[in-house]
Amino acid sequence: MSMYKLHYFYGRGRGEMVRFALGLAAVDYEEEFIRTRQDMLDLMPKLRYGQAPMLETPEGERLVQTGAILRYIARKFDLYGKAEGKEERVDEIIEASSDAMGSGLLDVAMRYKYGQSFEGAASTEGVKCMRWIKAWEA
Repeated sequence: MSMYKLHYFYGRGRGEMVRFALGLAAVDYEEEFIRTRQDMLDLMPKLRYGQAPMLETPEGERLVQTGAILRYIARKFDLYGKAEGKEERVDEIIEASSDAMGSGLLDVAMRYKYGQSFEGAASTEGVKCMRWIKAWEA
């Protein structure tokens, strides 16, 4: 394999954070979408914990667990930065992103993408991700 390959469902979710990180690092990658139950069954023997996403490296290494994949990308492509305290901040954002996923973050992003104002999308009932967004703005 000559480039990175991301295995995830045909949709957003935890794979989206990996896509964001790869994009930020300007990394070319392929996507192998899990579209059917059979696709998932075929992939299962490669998934250490039976979960996606999985990122395959050009060297053939298989990385699983979203946080571990994000930290790998940050280290490999120098997204941590050199200033003291920056690594901890990146790790903090990775963990907060995971928490925010369950609080409506993707719902806000999709509503905004399809034309709703950010304020309108963020004020949707059940959305609780604003505390993370406000912290990231700081």
